[in-house]
Amino acid sequence: MKKWIALLLCLTLTLTLLAGCGGSQPAAAESAGGQSSAAQGGKTVVIGTQEMPNSEGIAKSLGYFEKAFGDAGYQVSLVSFSSGAKVNAALLSGDIDFGLIGTCPVSNGLSSGIDYKVIWIHEILGSAESLAVKNDAGVDSVAQLKGKTIATPFASTAHYSLIKALEQAGLKETDVNLVDMQPAEIFAAWERGDIQAAYVWEPTLSKLLDSGKILLTSGDMAKAGYMTADLEVVRTEFANAHPDLVKIYLQCLDKAVKLYKDDQAAAEKAIADGLEITVEDARTQMSGYQWLSAQEQYDQYFQNGELAKTLASTASFLKDQGSIQSAPEQSVFDAAVDSADLKAYLGS
Repeated sequence: MKKWIALLLCLTLTLTLLAGCGGSQPAAAESAGGQSSAAQGGKTVVIGTQEMPNSEGIAKSLGYFEKAFGDAGYQVSLVSFSSGAKVNAALLSGDIDFGLIGTCPVSNGLSSGIDYKVIWIHEILGSAESLAVKNDAGVDSVAQLKGKTIATPFASTAHYSLIKALEQAGLKETDVNLVDMQPAEIFAAWERGDIQAAYVWEPTLSKLLDSGKILLTSGDMAKAGYMTADLEVVRTEFANAHPDLVKIYLQCLDKAVKLYKDDQAAAEKAIADGLEITVEDARTQMSGYQWLSAQEQYDQYFQNGELAKTLASTASFLKDQGSIQSAPEQSVFDAAVDSADLKAYLGS
Protein backbone atom coordinates (compact mmCIF):
# COMPACT_ATOMS: atom_id res chain seq x y z
CA MET A 1 0.00 0.00 0.00
CA LYS A 2 2.80 2.45 0.89
CA LYS A 3 4.44 1.88 -2.50
CA TRP A 4 1.20 2.72 -4.29
CA ILE A 5 0.76 5.89 -2.21
CA ALA A 6 4.32 6.98 -3.01
CA LEU A 7 3.75 6.33 -6.71
CA LEU A 8 0.54 8.34 -6.67
CA LEU A 9 2.25 11.29 -4.94
CA CYS A 10 5.09 11.23 -7.46
CA LEU A 11 2.64 11.20 -10.36
CA THR A 12 0.65 14.06 -8.86
CA LEU A 13 3.79 16.18 -8.44
CA THR A 14 4.93 15.50 -12.00
CA LEU A 15 1.55 16.51 -13.43
CA THR A 16 1.65 19.70 -11.34
CA LEU A 17 5.05 20.60 -12.75
CA LEU A 18 3.95 19.99 -16.32
CA ALA A 19 1.24 22.60 -15.81
CA GLY A 20 3.89 25.28 -15.17
CA CYS A 21 4.64 28.57 -16.90
CA GLY A 22 4.65 28.89 -20.66
CA GLY A 23 7.65 29.66 -22.85
CA SER A 24 8.71 30.39 -26.41
CA GLN A 25 11.27 27.72 -27.17
CA PRO A 26 10.98 25.27 -30.09
CA ALA A 27 10.37 21.57 -29.61
CA ALA A 28 13.48 19.59 -28.71
CA ALA A 29 14.77 16.42 -27.08
CA GLU A 30 12.96 15.89 -23.80
CA SER A 31 14.83 13.15 -21.95
CA ALA A 32 18.33 12.65 -20.68
CA GLY A 33 17.81 8.90 -20.73
CA GLY A 34 17.93 7.93 -17.06
CA GLN A 35 19.90 8.97 -14.00
CA SER A 36 22.83 11.24 -14.82
CA SER A 37 26.24 9.60 -14.89
CA ALA A 38 27.79 11.96 -12.31
CA ALA A 39 24.89 11.25 -9.96
CA GLN A 40 25.87 7.57 -10.08
CA GLY A 41 29.56 8.25 -9.54
CA GLY A 42 30.36 8.35 -13.28
CA LYS A 43 32.26 10.92 -15.31
CA THR A 44 29.51 12.63 -17.30
CA VAL A 45 27.83 15.91 -16.36
CA VAL A 46 24.33 16.30 -17.83
CA ILE A 47 23.19 19.86 -18.56
CA GLY A 48 19.54 20.55 -19.41
CA THR A 49 19.33 23.48 -21.82
CA GLN A 50 16.83 25.53 -23.79
CA GLU A 51 17.61 27.24 -27.09
CA MET A 52 18.10 30.84 -26.00
CA PRO A 53 20.38 33.75 -26.98
CA ASN A 54 21.98 34.00 -23.55
CA SER A 55 25.17 33.14 -21.63
CA GLU A 56 24.58 29.40 -21.88
CA GLY A 57 23.89 29.75 -25.61
CA ILE A 58 27.33 31.33 -26.08
CA ALA A 59 29.02 28.71 -23.91
CA LYS A 60 27.39 25.90 -25.91
CA SER A 61 28.20 27.41 -29.28
CA LEU A 62 31.88 28.01 -28.46
CA GLY A 63 32.48 24.70 -26.68
CA TYR A 64 33.23 26.21 -23.26
CA PHE A 65 31.60 23.32 -21.38
CA GLU A 66 33.41 20.54 -23.22
CA LYS A 67 36.79 22.23 -22.71
CA ALA A 68 36.38 23.18 -19.03
CA PHE A 69 34.77 19.95 -17.85
CA GLY A 70 37.09 17.94 -20.06
CA ASP A 71 40.11 19.46 -18.34
CA ALA A 72 38.62 18.19 -15.07
CA GLY A 73 38.22 14.68 -16.48
CA TYR A 74 34.48 14.83 -17.20
CA GLN A 75 32.42 14.48 -20.34
CA VAL A 76 29.42 16.75 -20.97
CA SER A 77 25.98 15.75 -22.22
CA LEU A 78 23.83 18.68 -23.39
CA VAL A 79 20.12 17.83 -23.44
CA SER A 80 17.68 20.32 -24.98
CA PHE A 81 14.17 20.89 -23.62
CA SER A 82 11.22 22.84 -25.00
CA SER A 83 9.92 24.31 -21.73
CA GLY A 84 10.77 25.00 -18.12
CA ALA A 85 8.11 22.54 -16.98
CA LYS A 86 9.94 19.72 -18.75
CA VAL A 87 13.25 20.83 -17.25
CA ASN A 88 11.57 20.62 -13.83
CA ALA A 89 10.40 17.08 -14.53
CA ALA A 90 13.92 16.00 -15.59
CA LEU A 91 15.43 17.54 -12.45
CA LEU A 92 12.83 15.78 -10.31
CA SER A 93 13.70 12.41 -11.84
CA GLY A 94 17.46 13.03 -11.60
CA ASP A 95 17.95 12.75 -15.36
CA ILE A 96 19.94 16.01 -15.46
CA ASP A 97 22.34 17.76 -13.09
CA PHE A 98 21.95 21.40 -14.19
CA GLY A 99 18.90 23.06 -15.77
CA LEU A 100 18.13 26.36 -17.52
CA ILE A 101 14.69 27.53 -16.43
CA GLY A 102 12.66 30.73 -16.03
CA THR A 103 11.63 32.45 -12.81
CA CYS A 104 8.05 31.26 -13.19
CA PRO A 105 8.77 27.49 -13.37
CA VAL A 106 11.52 27.84 -10.72
CA SER A 107 8.93 29.22 -8.31
CA ASN A 108 6.63 26.38 -9.37
CA GLY A 109 9.32 23.76 -8.82
CA LEU A 110 10.35 25.06 -5.39
CA SER A 111 6.69 25.31 -4.36
CA SER A 112 6.25 21.69 -5.43
CA GLY A 113 9.18 20.49 -3.37
CA ILE A 114 11.92 19.89 -5.95
CA ASP A 115 15.25 19.99 -4.15
CA TYR A 116 17.47 22.29 -6.19
CA LYS A 117 19.52 25.46 -5.81
CA VAL A 118 19.49 28.61 -7.94
CA ILE A 119 23.09 29.48 -8.85
CA TRP A 120 23.03 31.88 -11.82
CA ILE A 121 20.98 34.50 -13.67
CA HIS A 122 21.38 33.92 -17.41
CA GLU A 123 19.69 37.17 -18.29
CA ILE A 124 17.13 39.58 -16.92
CA LEU A 125 14.28 40.14 -19.32
CA GLY A 126 14.23 43.63 -20.76
CA SER A 127 12.74 45.00 -23.97
CA ALA A 128 12.58 41.50 -25.48
CA GLU A 129 9.34 41.05 -23.51
CA SER A 130 7.09 44.08 -23.39
CA LEU A 131 3.59 45.51 -23.19
CA ALA A 132 2.53 46.77 -26.62
CA VAL A 133 -0.55 48.81 -27.49
CA LYS A 134 -2.09 49.55 -30.89
CA ASN A 135 -1.42 53.01 -32.28
CA ASP A 136 -5.13 53.68 -32.78
CA ALA A 137 -6.14 52.60 -29.25
CA GLY A 138 -5.73 56.11 -27.83
CA VAL A 139 -3.59 54.80 -24.98
CA ASP A 140 -0.41 56.48 -23.74
CA SER A 141 -0.13 54.97 -20.25
CA VAL A 142 -0.96 51.75 -18.44
CA ALA A 143 -3.72 53.50 -16.49
CA GLN A 144 -5.47 54.30 -19.79
CA LEU A 145 -5.81 50.56 -20.51
CA LYS A 146 -8.95 50.48 -18.35
CA GLY A 147 -11.73 48.83 -20.33
CA LYS A 148 -9.37 47.60 -23.04
CA THR A 149 -8.81 44.01 -24.16
CA ILE A 150 -5.28 42.77 -23.40
CA ALA A 151 -3.83 39.42 -24.42
CA THR A 152 -0.95 37.49 -22.82
CA PRO A 153 -0.03 33.83 -22.29
CA PHE A 154 -1.39 33.04 -18.83
CA ALA A 155 0.98 31.80 -16.09
CA SER A 156 3.99 33.12 -18.00
CA THR A 157 6.59 35.73 -17.11
CA ALA A 158 4.71 38.16 -19.39
CA HIS A 159 1.47 37.51 -17.48
CA TYR A 160 3.26 38.13 -14.17
CA SER A 161 4.73 41.43 -15.40
CA LEU A 162 1.38 42.54 -16.82
CA ILE A 163 -0.49 41.94 -13.56
CA LYS A 164 2.15 43.85 -11.59
CA ALA A 165 2.07 46.71 -14.12
CA LEU A 166 -1.73 47.00 -13.77
CA GLU A 167 -1.41 47.02 -9.98
CA GLN A 168 1.19 49.79 -10.12
CA ALA A 169 -1.15 51.85 -12.29
CA GLY A 170 -4.00 51.41 -9.79
CA LEU A 171 -5.95 48.94 -11.94
CA LYS A 172 -7.44 45.56 -11.02
CA GLU A 173 -7.62 42.60 -13.36
CA THR A 174 -11.37 43.20 -13.58
CA ASP A 175 -10.74 46.73 -14.88
CA VAL A 176 -9.51 45.25 -18.18
CA ASN A 177 -10.58 42.37 -20.40
CA LEU A 178 -7.68 39.97 -19.96
CA VAL A 179 -7.51 37.06 -22.42
CA ASP A 180 -5.21 34.02 -22.49
CA MET A 181 -3.47 33.65 -25.85
CA GLN A 182 -0.23 32.14 -27.11
CA PRO A 183 2.06 34.38 -29.22
CA ALA A 184 0.79 33.19 -32.62
CA GLU A 185 -2.80 33.71 -31.48
CA ILE A 186 -1.92 37.18 -30.18
CA PHE A 187 -0.59 38.28 -33.55
CA ALA A 188 -3.71 37.01 -35.37
CA ALA A 189 -6.03 38.71 -32.87
CA TRP A 190 -4.00 41.93 -33.16
CA GLU A 191 -4.35 41.88 -36.94
CA ARG A 192 -8.12 41.29 -36.71
CA GLY A 193 -8.53 44.15 -34.25
CA ASP A 194 -9.84 41.85 -31.48
CA ILE A 195 -7.35 43.18 -28.92
CA GLN A 196 -5.95 46.62 -28.17
CA ALA A 197 -2.84 45.56 -26.25
CA ALA A 198 -0.64 42.56 -25.54
CA TYR A 199 2.21 41.60 -23.22
CA VAL A 200 4.39 39.18 -25.17
CA TRP A 201 7.97 38.29 -26.11
CA GLU A 202 10.06 38.24 -29.26
CA PRO A 203 9.74 37.54 -32.13
CA THR A 204 5.96 38.17 -31.95
CA LEU A 205 6.55 41.50 -30.18
CA SER A 206 8.35 43.05 -33.15
CA LYS A 207 5.48 42.09 -35.46
CA LEU A 208 3.03 44.01 -33.29
CA LEU A 209 5.13 47.16 -33.48
CA ASP A 210 4.36 47.62 -37.18
CA SER A 211 1.05 49.08 -36.01
CA GLY A 212 1.74 49.60 -32.33
CA LYS A 213 4.10 50.98 -29.70
CA ILE A 214 5.62 49.80 -26.43
CA LEU A 215 4.06 51.13 -23.22
CA LEU A 216 6.61 49.51 -20.91
CA THR A 217 9.14 46.70 -20.93
CA SER A 218 10.04 43.88 -18.57
CA GLY A 219 13.21 45.88 -17.99
CA ASP A 220 11.05 48.69 -16.63
CA MET A 221 9.30 46.19 -14.37
CA ALA A 222 12.64 44.84 -13.14
CA LYS A 223 13.64 48.36 -12.09
CA ALA A 224 10.32 48.63 -10.25
CA GLY A 225 11.15 45.48 -8.29
CA TYR A 226 9.39 42.86 -10.42
CA MET A 227 12.24 41.12 -12.16
CA THR A 228 11.71 38.23 -14.55
CA ALA A 229 14.63 36.20 -15.78
CA ASP A 230 16.03 32.90 -16.98
CA LEU A 231 17.97 31.14 -14.24
CA GLU A 232 20.27 28.18 -13.76
CA VAL A 233 19.50 25.59 -11.12
CA VAL A 234 21.44 22.54 -9.95
CA ARG A 235 20.13 19.59 -7.98
CA THR A 236 21.13 20.08 -4.34
CA GLU A 237 22.40 16.51 -3.99
CA PHE A 238 24.67 16.95 -7.02
CA ALA A 239 25.92 20.38 -5.89
CA ASN A 240 26.78 19.10 -2.43
CA ALA A 241 28.68 16.16 -3.89
CA HIS A 242 30.45 18.13 -6.65
CA PRO A 243 31.07 21.77 -5.64
CA ASP A 244 34.07 21.78 -7.98
CA LEU A 245 31.82 21.02 -10.96
CA VAL A 246 29.40 23.80 -9.99
CA LYS A 247 32.34 26.20 -9.94
CA ILE A 248 33.40 25.04 -13.43
CA TYR A 249 29.88 25.62 -14.74
CA LEU A 250 29.79 29.16 -13.31
CA GLN A 251 33.21 29.85 -14.81
CA CYS A 252 31.91 28.96 -18.29
CA LEU A 253 28.89 31.27 -17.97
CA ASP A 254 30.88 34.18 -16.57
CA LYS A 255 33.31 33.76 -19.46
CA ALA A 256 30.37 33.98 -21.90
CA VAL A 257 29.07 37.20 -20.31
CA LYS A 258 32.57 38.69 -20.42
CA LEU A 259 32.75 37.91 -24.15
CA TYR A 260 29.44 39.73 -24.75
CA LYS A 261 30.61 42.75 -22.79
CA ASP A 262 34.12 42.86 -24.34
CA ASP A 263 33.47 41.65 -27.90
CA GLN A 264 29.79 41.92 -28.73
CA ALA A 265 30.30 41.01 -32.39
CA ALA A 266 31.95 37.70 -31.47
CA ALA A 267 29.18 36.91 -28.99
CA GLU A 268 26.47 37.71 -31.56
CA LYS A 269 28.14 35.44 -34.11
CA ALA A 270 28.31 32.64 -31.54
CA ILE A 271 24.57 32.91 -30.89
CA ALA A 272 23.77 33.23 -34.60
CA ASP A 273 25.77 30.07 -35.33
CA GLY A 274 24.30 28.19 -32.38
CA LEU A 275 20.67 29.07 -33.07
CA GLU A 276 21.08 29.10 -36.86
CA ILE A 277 19.75 32.64 -37.22
CA THR A 278 21.20 35.80 -38.77
CA VAL A 279 23.63 37.96 -36.84
CA GLU A 280 21.11 40.80 -37.08
CA ASP A 281 18.41 38.66 -35.44
CA ALA A 282 20.89 37.55 -32.79
CA ARG A 283 21.77 41.18 -32.07
CA THR A 284 18.11 42.17 -31.72
CA GLN A 285 17.29 39.30 -29.37
CA MET A 286 20.42 39.68 -27.21
CA SER A 287 19.99 43.45 -26.82
CA GLY A 288 16.58 42.83 -25.24
CA TYR A 289 18.24 41.28 -22.19
CA GLN A 290 20.25 42.64 -19.28
CA TRP A 291 23.52 40.71 -19.02
CA LEU A 292 25.14 40.49 -15.58
CA SER A 293 28.59 39.24 -14.68
CA ALA A 294 29.03 36.91 -11.70
CA GLN A 295 30.08 39.81 -9.50
CA GLU A 296 27.17 42.01 -10.62
CA GLN A 297 24.51 39.39 -9.97
CA TYR A 298 26.06 38.41 -6.65
CA ASP A 299 25.99 42.05 -5.52
CA GLN A 300 22.57 42.98 -6.93
CA TYR A 301 20.46 39.83 -6.53
CA PHE A 302 22.07 37.00 -4.54
CA GLN A 303 23.77 38.24 -1.38
CA ASN A 304 21.03 40.77 -0.59
CA GLY A 305 18.12 38.34 -1.06
CA GLU A 306 16.49 40.20 -3.96
CA LEU A 307 16.26 37.13 -6.20
CA ALA A 308 14.71 35.07 -3.40
CA LYS A 309 12.10 37.79 -2.84
CA THR A 310 11.30 37.81 -6.57
CA LEU A 311 10.75 34.04 -6.60
CA ALA A 312 8.49 34.23 -3.54
CA SER A 313 6.47 37.01 -5.19
CA THR A 314 6.19 34.91 -8.34
CA ALA A 315 4.95 31.94 -6.31
CA SER A 316 2.24 34.10 -4.75
CA PHE A 317 1.22 35.19 -8.25
CA LEU A 318 1.03 31.56 -9.41
CA LYS A 319 -1.12 30.66 -6.42
CA ASP A 320 -3.47 33.58 -7.09
CA GLN A 321 -3.78 32.43 -10.70
CA GLY A 322 -4.50 28.84 -9.66
CA SER A 323 -1.32 27.40 -11.21
CA ILE A 324 -0.13 25.98 -7.87
CA GLN A 325 -2.10 24.98 -4.80
CA SER A 326 0.01 26.78 -2.21
CA ALA A 327 3.05 29.04 -1.97
CA PRO A 328 5.71 28.21 0.64
CA GLU A 329 7.23 30.60 3.16
CA GLN A 330 9.92 33.08 2.14
CA SER A 331 12.47 30.90 3.95
CA VAL A 332 12.11 28.20 1.29
CA PHE A 333 13.23 30.61 -1.43
CA ASP A 334 15.94 32.10 0.79
CA ALA A 335 17.43 28.62 1.21
CA ALA A 336 17.18 27.79 -2.51
CA VAL A 337 18.89 30.96 -3.73
CA ASP A 338 22.28 29.95 -2.37
CA SER A 339 24.90 32.68 -2.83
CA ALA A 340 27.64 30.39 -1.48
CA ASP A 341 28.42 28.90 -4.90
CA LEU A 342 28.84 32.30 -6.54
CA LYS A 343 30.86 33.53 -3.59
CA ALA A 344 33.14 30.49 -3.83
CA TYR A 345 33.62 31.04 -7.56
CA LEU A 346 34.37 34.76 -7.12
CA GLY A 347 36.88 33.96 -4.39
CA SER A 348 38.73 31.36 -6.45
